Amino acid sequence: MSKPIRPAAGCRLFTLLLLTGSAWAADEYVNHPVQRGDTLIGLRDQLLQPGARWQELQRINKVGNPRRLVPGSNLRIPLALMRTQPVPAEVLHAHGDVTVQRGEEAPRPLVGGDRLQQGDRVRTGSQSSLTVRFDDGSRVMLRPGSDLRIERSVRLGRGDTVDSRVRLQQGGADSRVAPQPVPHFEVITPVANLGVRGTDFRTRTDARQTAIEVLEGRVAADGTLVNAGLGLVAGAPQREGPRPLLPAPDLRGVPSLIQRMPLRMAWQSPAGAAHYRAQVFSTDGAEALLLDGLFDTATARWSEDLPDGRYVLKVRSVDGNGLEGRDASVPFTLKAQPEPPFLSRPRAAEKTADERVLFAWTRQAAAARYRLQVADDAEFAALRIDRADLDSTEFALELPTGTHHWRLASIRGDGDTGPFSDAQTVIRVQPPPAPTAEPPAVTPDGILLRWRDDGAAGYQVQLARDAAFTQLLSDETVQTPQWLQRQPAPGTYYVRVRSRDADGFQGPYGAVQQLDVPHSRWWWLLLPAALLLL
Repeated sequence: MSKPIRPAAGCRLFTLLLLTGSAWAADEYVNHPVQRGDTLIGLRDQLLQPGARWQELQRINKVGNPRRLVPGSNLRIPLALMRTQPVPAEVLHAHGDVTVQRGEEAPRPLVGGDRLQQGDRVRTGSQSSLTVRFDDGSRVMLRPGSDLRIERSVRLGRGDTVDSRVRLQQGGADSRVAPQPVPHFEVITPVANLGVRGTDFRTRTDARQTAIEVLEGRVAADGTLVNAGLGLVAGAPQREGPRPLLPAPDLRGVPSLIQRMPLRMAWQSPAGAAHYRAQVFSTDGAEALLLDGLFDTATARWSEDLPDGRYVLKVRSVDGNGLEGRDASVPFTLKAQPEPPFLSRPRAAEKTADERVLFAWTRQAAAARYRLQVADDAEFAALRIDRADLDSTEFALELPTGTHHWRLASIRGDGDTGPFSDAQTVIRVQPPPAPTAEPPAVTPDGILLRWRDDGAAGYQVQLARDAAFTQLLSDETVQTPQWLQRQPAPGTYYVRVRSRDADGFQGPYGAVQQLDVPHSRWWWLLLPAALLLL
């Protein structure tokens, strides 16, 4: 975040005047075109404030006969003498927590189409904004966390000139002022007063300093001319002249389609930037500010949700003094709804030896059905399956050995399909082969079963009373390709073995061996009756 600049003790206020012409006169006038039948006395009654003297117009314009004015000529009328008529300002757009307080009334929410009067105080909450249009077409966009009072909004005389004055007590305002022949728009802050004549500029203020960045036009600030493309911080402890605004950053890395919330967008980090101001605007006629943030790195992150739609991202670099530079903008489309379900199985990069793989996911509340894609490549160009009619949360599919990729999307009842989930992989491995066992051998220690060493990590050996192995007598895991059953009791036994690889996958059991142990205590001297069961 940018560091606040504290004013020096006793820092005085000064006036900024934004110009379209080359000079500014201390006394401002309105040029009134004289029409047939106009007289100074009649114009006094039509254009001047009550109590104003027509003789003052005669003196300024050097009129000999107040009853005979030349049609088509211009009559100079002091701005301070002009009769005024209050005109309301229109709320073009109010987003989020925006309130107005009128007089002693309690604050109430503002909505588009509302009218604001002189004396109205408007406030914007977190991630909230307001756009107001004055009667001459001038616009002010109030940023989040701002406090502004409309102190003056009047029409001068019977002409089209509107005189407006707003007091920005806290926060930020972006102003676009319609050109007029005389200054007619003023922004008052705790630190500086900005008199405006047709320009495009930004203002941010608190109780200690006011920052202004001029995008069009030019500024006369306490005797210093500030041209477009420059900015100034009023109230800084060390008085500095206007500084160039940083150029617009490069937004070519921002994707045109975003499918995930919360919103996160990154761009290239330009030289000279200490921070970044990023904003998201709607693309409707109001061009409302929806998200605003100041970030320390070239990445914007917002936790607030946005509905699917088209938007514009604006980003500008902020220098070490807190001045915000030129805007870069890029349109993007947000399509994040309905959200995809969570993938539950197989787990990411899970290996399986099962030929038939079960895919499972969580139920998504907004989904009527799901779209499942399984492919042999990460780009999903070689699809094994593409099903958009699945209404359950699992699906089984036979897969060959190898690496496969899968993803899911939710589909609403009206057919609106959301974005795919992040793809996951499942690795179908070949299970180890069944061991080939030798006939059991009789030793003084018992019956020894051996099988061919196939390099397996281990072996599972089961001994049972029945050929179906429902009555297990022993279930052991050994590391070497042999197993010993010590001095078994007389009877018939069945034994089988299977391999286990380094990943823990077990292959099929080999052929079942039948062992017949006689009742003679010299059983180990007898040849075993070993039959190979297919």
